Amino acid sequence: MRTIVSIDGYNLYYGLLRGTKLKWLDVVALFRDHVLDDATNLVSVRYYTAPVLGRMSDDPRSPQRQRNYLQALRKMYPTELEIIEGRISATTPYQRLVEPITAAPHLQKVQVYHFSEKKTDVNIASDLIAGAWTGAYDQAVVCSNDSDLEGALATVRKYHRTLRIGIVAPIASRDHRQSPAI
Repeated sequence: MRTIVSIDGYNLYYGLLRGTKLKWLDVVALFRDHVLDDATNLVSVRYYTAPVLGRMSDDPRSPQRQRNYLQALRKMYPTELEIIEGRISATTPYQRLVEPITAAPHLQKVQVYHFSEKKTDVNIASDLIAGAWTGAYDQAVVCSNDSDLEGALATVRKYHRTLRIGIVAPIASRDHRQSPAI
């Protein structure tokens, strides 16, 4: 069964890997050797991410570490792995406080950094739909817990009933919930 694995890199990192020693996870080996059935023909692993911004990181070395990690994956799997990069949008909106700050009770709003990843969900959704219509896979495995993918997954299921879709939700504990449509 020709299989394509699509991984939301930020979802995987923030859902499972952050704060662990597994940041250098070999995602191709993980799916090839531990997640997929032995009879599966792994056509490709598609890793969707965006370059880390230094100002959004607790550690200024994070952008370089991410580049090193992605470079290592590319060298290990020059044909099996594709890295699809989006971007990070950084804004500084004013947000309302949920509770007043004791030292500054007059404050009702504060300015905050807001970072959001752009393009990853759309790229995954587009690739899933395009792959279904072009016959690129018999099975798609999506590593994400993002409900933004529900529409694309529902469309593939509706119009391509013979294709198999699997979800690997990168969640750290049973207290989290997987999106019902995924």
